[in-house]
Amino acid sequence: MKNIFFIILALMSFSHLSIAQKTSPVAWDFKLIKINAHEYKFTATATMQPTWVLYSQFTDPEGPVPTTFTVNGKQIQLKEESHLMTEMDEMFMVEVKKFKNTAVFSTVVHKEKNTAIKGDVEYMTCDGLRCLPPTKVPFELNF
Repeated sequence: MKNIFFIILALMSFSHLSIAQKTSPVAWDFKLIKINAHEYKFTATATMQPTWVLYSQFTDPEGPVPTTFTVNGKQIQLKEESHLMTEMDEMFMVEVKKFKNTAVFSTVVHKEKNTAIKGDVEYMTCDGLRCLPPTKVPFELNF
């Protein structure tokens, strides 16, 4: 009976750890805002937990993995609308460009014959002590 209790307790502990590991300190929100009949503003907003940062699309290639966007099968660069910090990073020993708290990226997309846009954002996040591996977050938005 004791063995069964310990096995159940161990499984619950491992289950809790796997859930915690899947939780990212970065949350993403994707939107399409209509400009006119054929154009929409696509925005991707990242909200980071305190102490965590998100890296620019344009940071030093010797540093962390930059944020990248793929839309309808093509890698594109978006306008970075948030306050960008540029500083020497002790973990990477290079100057990096990063965002704290919130990062907003945007671009204008054309509706054409598509009924939706879909793609993903790949990003890396660090908290000054550790970095999480690059993560891809998919999105799909209907016009």
